[in-house]
Amino acid sequence: MQRRSNWPQKKLQNDWNQKNGWNNVCIHQHATGDDLVCPVKALARIYCNIRTHTSDPDCLLSSYWDDKGIHRNVIHRHISNGLKLAATALKYPILRGIDIDKIDTHSLRAGGANALSLAGYSDTQIQKMGRWRGQTFKEYISDKLANTSKGMSKAMSKTFKFVCISGGVLNDITAQTVNSDYN
Repeated sequence: MQRRSNWPQKKLQNDWNQKNGWNNVCIHQHATGDDLVCPVKALARIYCNIRTHTSDPDCLLSSYWDDKGIHRNVIHRHISNGLKLAATALKYPILRGIDIDKIDTHSLRAGGANALSLAGYSDTQIQKMGRWRGQTFKEYISDKLANTSKGMSKAMSKTFKFVCISGGVLNDITAQTVNSDYN
């Protein structure tokens, strides 16, 4: 039996480009247990903050109140500026070779697809979570994964030990194996 949530339905206004996704869809998030970065706890904090300021059922999840108590909504520019500020503080141009001008809100979609791929999620799961109708997300994954391969070739060329366990005795057979023909 499916359990219905007692939480009121809320939506986030998307005033920016949704060319590859769907508007007004529900994305399920599950609790991580972490007090700071759990998406469910974050949503609860946002919801409770909104309810301390208004009981308007049409108030969007992107709502906030400035220092003067004036109601505002988070917009694309706010998120974009925050990402650029964080990338600058983390020295992305110096440490990662990523120009600040190339970082924007779409970096979150590309980074999310990449992170899910690295975590082992299937293409179908990534596509649904990112609300992609087509295979566009694969371009982000293939392009971004090149950044994670730094040092892999060198690591793969290291000699490691081969062992043979015969009669319950561990024997190092590296020299024999490395120096033998493949025939």
